[in-house]
Amino acid sequence: MVPLSKRYIMKKCLIFIIAFVLLTGLLSAQDNKASASLTTAIYEEEVTGNLDKAVQLYLDILKKYPNDRTVAAKTLYHLGLVNEKMGKQKASEYFTRLVNSYPDQTDMVALAKIKLAELGDPGVTSSIRGLVTRRVLEDASGINGVLTPDGKYIRRLEWETGDIIEFDVAGGKTSRIINKGLRTERLYYVEGYVFSRDGKQIAFDKETSEGKPQLLIRNLDGSTLRTLYDKSSTIPFDWSPDAGSILALRGIVTDNVMELVLISTKDSTVRVLKKIESGPYVLTRARFSPDGQTVAFSLVNDGNPPQSDIYLMTIDGSNEVVVAGHPAEDELLAWTPDGKRLLFLSDRSGTWDIWSISIIGGKQQGNPQLLKKDFGKGSKFLGFTPDGSLYYKTLTPLGQLYFGEVDLETGKVLVPPTPVSTRYNGPPSRITWSPDGNSLLYVSGGRALGNGNNNLTIKSIKTGEEHFLYTRLLKIWDTYWAPDSRSILAWGMTVNENALFRIDTETGQITKLADGRWAPRLSQDGKTMVYMGNRGITKRNLDTGEESIGIKAGTELLNSYDDLSPDCQEAVFQKNGTIYTVSLNGGEPKKLISGLTNYYVLRWTVDGRYIIAQALDNISGFYAATSEILRIPVQGGTPLKLDLAISGMEDFTLHPDNRHFAFSVNDGTREELWVMENFLPK
Repeated sequence: MVPLSKRYIMKKCLIFIIAFVLLTGLLSAQDNKASASLTTAIYEEEVTGNLDKAVQLYLDILKKYPNDRTVAAKTLYHLGLVNEKMGKQKASEYFTRLVNSYPDQTDMVALAKIKLAELGDPGVTSSIRGLVTRRVLEDASGINGVLTPDGKYIRRLEWETGDIIEFDVAGGKTSRIINKGLRTERLYYVEGYVFSRDGKQIAFDKETSEGKPQLLIRNLDGSTLRTLYDKSSTIPFDWSPDAGSILALRGIVTDNVMELVLISTKDSTVRVLKKIESGPYVLTRARFSPDGQTVAFSLVNDGNPPQSDIYLMTIDGSNEVVVAGHPAEDELLAWTPDGKRLLFLSDRSGTWDIWSISIIGGKQQGNPQLLKKDFGKGSKFLGFTPDGSLYYKTLTPLGQLYFGEVDLETGKVLVPPTPVSTRYNGPPSRITWSPDGNSLLYVSGGRALGNGNNNLTIKSIKTGEEHFLYTRLLKIWDTYWAPDSRSILAWGMTVNENALFRIDTETGQITKLADGRWAPRLSQDGKTMVYMGNRGITKRNLDTGEESIGIKAGTELLNSYDDLSPDCQEAVFQKNGTIYTVSLNGGEPKKLISGLTNYYVLRWTVDGRYIIAQALDNISGFYAATSEILRIPVQGGTPLKLDLAISGMEDFTLHPDNRHFAFSVNDGTREELWVMENFLPK
């Protein structure tokens, strides 16, 4: 180790050398007012040590001589140095501004990157082989899509208009390529889109307003729009390098069978590469190799929990092999531009990292190599630039879980909501108390597979510990506790089927109960399950499998409900601004409250006395910005508004004691644009 005194001397020498080089370059141009002003400012900084005066001089230079890029870059560098000496956080801002605004000033950019790495700024870290990671934009909301092969733009399809939205990486401006084609109907339910390799065309799928699936191709400006395929739903993944075919996932062609296919852009003929005997969401990404001879794809396999692996096959659908096989979760990112390596995201080291594997002749060569530690599960790969830099976007969910206490009779808050720590960042969802009040169930962020949401979490109220349930479910849409607090009912999807399941809270073992859908509820004796199936509200005897379907509310058939009473004898629902209850045996509905302008999430209290209603936004269908919560007596009486008005509050749930409560606050998502320079070897 170099002694501290020597390191100090070395550092001072380095500063002197840098300053000397800068001053030398400036002295030859004393007739240049900008350079002369910079010389004066550097003198105040380095010789007299008057840092405040130096800062003012540097700021004046930027204001007076904005077009002298050489001087401006050097001025920003020294502003960073001065602020570093003064212990101010703005040092990193000036260095970052230099890097982003003056990429043509290569020498100064290199010095600024070194300083950013030394400062350990959250926007910049450094690693081996000259890799530098820096934040390009602190607020990248609205910037989505893929990086163009030339590295100039990040583009996406705006499905409401059909316009192409593009962000100029160097200039920092967003513009749009107007869709000049047919605009008579908006693009309904676009699942996927992909740009051709030359950046001139786009393929995308959509459903028309009548629900008809279409795969279309057009130029970026909307011209030459044509339907390529419309026999079934089809999600495009990639264009072949010669633009002769589209690699796509064709929707369910028979029961629970999907297909990875090539669709000719010339005559729309289809070649099946692989049949996938499972439901949707299991094949999440597929890409042609740069030479067009090999296809790589990620496929989720059944397991506890389900795990994704990466596969290779030749374009005739043969020679399928697993690459970089591991019990961990692996997800395909991209081929390197030269086609020699595959990049993938994996949690095999305990964190979500970028790995690479050498591919020669469609086969794996050697072992995977770790390229980037802690890339993050929420990060979105955007693409490579020609010089080997990798652009990506980070998505950090903001918000968290809260506990508090309320007097349900008066609506007054007894203990103000306080934040509760959880393992994963962001607000949990689907929050519900166990009937015995000892546990809180929710879905955490963090580990969810692909676009799944399978991270079931049970928090002990006594100890605060979280227990993560690893199940065979890939996605979970609805959860509800069984009366004994020992199992959970869920509408979810395995790799192979979509159904209602019972989940053991200790082991995560799942048991299929029925081919149903929403809102499964279990009677107190555990023998009858009520749910909303394809044919209507259904009661199922779990011992015999016998079912009765259909409930009448007055003369009308009730097709759905919001919740059931704890004894599973009554349903609560809302219609035209009025909330009703009705017996599951049928009969006249009972009006609880009318004249409501919002739609509400309705939940019965465990003692059966009240309905707790949380307002939703009528336009988006999500929770209202400041969500109103009502306590509505079931046996008649005046509804009461609880004294809770929390911005971003979601999933309010009342403890069985009717006093303690929990909810999450959703503060949105922090979106940042980053680049890893020198990511690929030269």
